[in-house]
Amino acid sequence: MNNLPSHFLLIITILPLFGCQQLNKSATQVDNKSYINNFELLQENPNNQTSIKITSPKVIIDPTNNDIEIFESSIELFNKNGQDFRVESGNSTLNNLTNSITVFNSVNVSFLDNKDYYITTNSFNWDLNNSIIEINNPLIINFDNTKINATNGLYNIGTSQLKIDNSEFNRYIYNSKGEEQYQVKINSNFAKWYKKDNTLEFISNVKQVETTINFLLTE
Repeated sequence: MNNLPSHFLLIITILPLFGCQQLNKSATQVDNKSYINNFELLQENPNNQTSIKITSPKVIIDPTNNDIEIFESSIELFNKNGQDFRVESGNSTLNNLTNSITVFNSVNVSFLDNKDYYITTNSFNWDLNNSIIEINNPLIINFDNTKINATNGLYNIGTSQLKIDNSEFNRYIYNSKGEEQYQVKINSNFAKWYKKDNTLEFISNVKQVETTINFLLTE
């Protein structure tokens, strides 16, 4: 009977030590991810004769699925005629299972054959299998003196066609002195931009396409 208190004290002393040992084991688990600086990846798509070049100052590769987390990413698309467009963003993720790229955090898409043509949005998903870029959030399109707002869009790389929903087209016309003379506004349910011939098509299902001209300068 005299030994019972001493055994009980021994158990009480060991339990906290065992808990600390388990905590230390969990805290020292090995990180198998690969951290790479000055990253560059070139991926070719023989189906449509395009290639993608991804560059980043830092990426993290998960060895369990080979997914790549990209920081301050720059993605360039090349076709048979040369560079097509560049995508710059704060972050992007390359999913090897679905062969797709998710781009997010201050996304800017610039068309390299015309520096004044670019698209800004929050994020989009790029399916590399069928060369489709799906933009499921608001976007702003800038063409020279033209700005188009839309709720979402879809860009087909193969046909170089951009489809947007609920678009509002605004264009400012300037006189010879560089002063704003009038503004053209067009509202439509849908719009299409054909990159190859640089044309816009506006479509409305329920009602006609609304066009408004605002004269900004009178003499």
